[in-house]
Amino acid sequence: MHFLVAEIPITIPENAGEIVETVKANPQLLAILIGIGVLTAALFVWGIMKHAIKAVIFGGVLSVGAWFWYFNIR
Repeated sequence: MHFLVAEIPITIPENAGEIVETVKANPQLLAILIGIGVLTAALFVWGIMKHAIKAVIFGGVLSVGAWFWYFNIR
C-alpha cells in the first residue's frame, strides 16, 4: 500500500485548483463526471444489495435445514 502512495505525483495537490477551474469552465466535462459518479455509486449499491440477497438466501437455506434436521431426523 505504501508503494501506491509513493507513486502519486506531488503536483496533484498543487494542480487541484486548476483542475476545479477546468471542470467549472466545461459544463460537458462536469456532466460526464457527474454521470460517472452516479453510475459508479449505483453499481456499488447494486453490488452490496446483490451480496446481501445471496447472504439472506444462504442463511435461510441453512436455517430450514437445521430445523428440518432437528424435528425430523433427530
